[in-house]
Amino acid sequence: MSIPISRFFMSLFFIAVLYPGCINLSNHENTGQANLSQQLIDSSEHKLFKASYPIEVQDKESVLQKWVELKISDKKQEWKNVNEGTNIYIIGFTVVRSDSLQTVSYLMNEYENTGSASGNQKVTSFSFRNNQLLDIQQILNFSNNNDIQLTKLLAEQAAKDTLTFDSDMYNESFGLNFLQADGVKLDKEKCKCDGFFYGSNLQCFVIRDHGIGFVFGKYEVGPGSSGTPEILLDWNTLAPYLRPGFVVKPGK
Repeated sequence: MSIPISRFFMSLFFIAVLYPGCINLSNHENTGQANLSQQLIDSSEHKLFKASYPIEVQDKESVLQKWVELKISDKKQEWKNVNEGTNIYIIGFTVVRSDSLQTVSYLMNEYENTGSASGNQKVTSFSFRNNQLLDIQQILNFSNNNDIQLTKLLAEQAAKDTLTFDSDMYNESFGLNFLQADGVKLDKEKCKCDGFFYGSNLQCFVIRDHGIGFVFGKYEVGPGSSGTPEILLDWNTLAPYLRPGFVVKPGK
């Protein structure tokens, strides 16, 4: 049974009024260029699925499209037995370009609400350069405990903004609370795990003219009012950790 048109637009109005940051499905940063995008929408009486993803010429393997389609498919499967309430799942994106580094980054924002007051947001990034999808380890060297040192740099930057970030939350989320006194070895009892990959803190990123912005989901490193905050590490700070093959030409 399809959702009535009037009810469908009421749902979108509800989201746009209460969650304006989520309904902006194709927000473009640092560029005068318009990005073409593809829209997906599906709805039923109690469920609304809506997605927008960019059409990027460097995305030779259609990674963005496949990611969105998989996310929508997984959420439909998760909600297949949901037959009450108003359940909303939206994917939008933000574009960040660095002309000096000739990169384009896409920050994909997943918004989900199953009737709560605010809903939840998660972020995933995709960055392209020279017709190639970039992995963060093609840019930064994680060996010799560099992933831990980079995580500590993120925490140092976060500590400068106590309104956006919460030290208890990011020290736990970053795994810094699990380190032994030497600041390197993992305390498995504190972690209650056999290992912790500190590079996981650096997986969602956008490349900017003056550095790399690392982005985190809602409630990961700060209160819900912080949304999906970004911590920027400039190129000078990142210099000791850069792969030799990644050439940085800072913006003028």
